[in-house]
Amino acid sequence: MNIILSYFYWQIIITPKKLISIIKDLIVFGFDFFSIKETIRTLFSPWRRSTCDYGRGFDFQRYFEAFSSNLISRILGFIMRLFLLFFFLLYEIVILIIGPLFLIMFLTYPFLAIFILFKLL
Repeated sequence: MNIILSYFYWQIIITPKKLISIIKDLIVFGFDFFSIKETIRTLFSPWRRSTCDYGRGFDFQRYFEAFSSNLISRILGFIMRLFLLFFFLLYEIVILIIGPLFLIMFLTYPFLAIFILFKLL
């Protein structure tokens, strides 16, 4: 096979398949890296499992302190997990925008180079 035809076969057939596979892998990586299933499952859990014990018996002050501390821990956990979900969405949007743009740029580059070469001659 001619070397020029081999190059175009590599440029148009082989490498785009690999690039699409890489983009898919990056999307799956985001789900694993940000632990999306676990994050959504534990969205309202306390931050770092930090809870206060209510103790035995009923003391209103101790009960109120433990309740408010546990509530703050859950709110903090919710906010932190929302930030994690936000960064996951940001990562996925960047991959979904840059990936296809890079693929299109990679596919059009040889034709653009040939066009410029003929334009200069």
